[in-house]
Amino acid sequence: MEKFSCMRFRKGSLTKEKSGSCSLVLERPFSPFPIHQLYLMNDLDILFNRGRVPITTWNKNICASNLRASSESSGNSGFAVFSPKFLTSQGWKYLNDQNMNNQPQTVKNTPALPFSPLVAIFTEEVSEDAEWAHGSFPLEEYVKALERSKGELYYNHSLGMRYSKITEQIYVGSCIQTEEDVETLSTTAGVTAVLNFQSTVEAANWGIDSNLINESCQKFNILMINYPIRDADSFDMRKKLPFCVGLLLRLLKKNYRVYVTCTNGFDRSPACVIAYLHWMTDTSLHAAYNFVTGLHSCRPDRPAIAWATWDLIAMVESGRHDGPSTHAVTFVWNGHEGEDVCLVGDFTGNWKEPIKAVHKGGPRYEVEVRLPQGKYYYKYITNGDWRHSTASPIERDDRGNINNVIVIGDTASVKPSVQQQKKDANIVKVIERPLTENERFMLAKAARCVAFSVCPIRLAPK
Repeated sequence: MEKFSCMRFRKGSLTKEKSGSCSLVLERPFSPFPIHQLYLMNDLDILFNRGRVPITTWNKNICASNLRASSESSGNSGFAVFSPKFLTSQGWKYLNDQNMNNQPQTVKNTPALPFSPLVAIFTEEVSEDAEWAHGSFPLEEYVKALERSKGELYYNHSLGMRYSKITEQIYVGSCIQTEEDVETLSTTAGVTAVLNFQSTVEAANWGIDSNLINESCQKFNILMINYPIRDADSFDMRKKLPFCVGLLLRLLKKNYRVYVTCTNGFDRSPACVIAYLHWMTDTSLHAAYNFVTGLHSCRPDRPAIAWATWDLIAMVESGRHDGPSTHAVTFVWNGHEGEDVCLVGDFTGNWKEPIKAVHKGGPRYEVEVRLPQGKYYYKYITNGDWRHSTASPIERDDRGNINNVIVIGDTASVKPSVQQQKKDANIVKVIERPLTENERFMLAKAARCVAFSVCPIRLAPK
């Protein structure tokens, strides 16, 4: 990011900082608000930019030096970075208007924004070459992400709880916000149990009183089970899905009518229902996914379900997977341009059939291999020399040789310990494909093992 003069502001004062990214500090919203909805608001689009620059969640750890929140804020300031070259003339006029006593004029019928007025402005001293960024993504990567997001579902919390009937015993939808929502589930849908994947902190961020909802459920004789899964965390969902499906099966076996919910009802809750149908009813993942998404508007993390499926099968297998490939692995070697690089391992004809790497530019070489889940040893041959990569895990074999090691897939557990993944330059992707007869048998066996493992967990009476 090119350095340039920028403004750092607090209400009533302007301070110049001579280095760093062009920054705009906003107050934290007064009330919970779906940030991505800002994309859809015409007033921001007209006043600020035509490039639909993203406004991210607030992170108090990402602040300019000596930045302090104003006394009127909640103590957390936001940090948004954007390029002034996207601004329209109206946007420049508004941002250069230092009379903060006047509220900005918004487009007719546009809802008022739930945060305090801007506490300062940009000036034209800002370089026109400034760029905006989101997290650690380069500009071009975020542009691609925005393109991919076209047509995505957007959650509007103000619309209230939304749900869909999947089967006679299963409903799926967004979070329960009020006591009236609980009454609706009880009287209209006949729900007798709620399986909730939203955390209490997440609920608080949306202004939901979890204790009040729990008390309301008791009032209507609804069993409430809370098992938080981190939102938008594919790995966390993959590890926790077996337990979630086990809980759902237990509730259904006890003839509960279950409402499966998370915050927006788009990902975690439908993923659990899809996994249940796939694992417990011998339905293909493709058919289960299409069935649920056809009844309920959602976009579940399909790869996470596929990952969890192979993890579940591994739970009842002894040793390596007996079947076709389950994962696609890109082995990465970072050496020197012009090298002759090959990959060799116990999966390449038992070390006897090296695979030539493809030069991807600069020091990077790659080899793509499809493998069944399991543990594998490997090395690289560079210009005739056998070497291991320092960018990937290593381990000594039975003969004392130091090799790189890769464990593809994992073994599911009813009580998962979600540990931080080891640093590895290699890239592993899951393969979704129709299961073989043996894999279907193993999946059914593993799914029932999970169900029986959940049995000792006591479900409180209604």
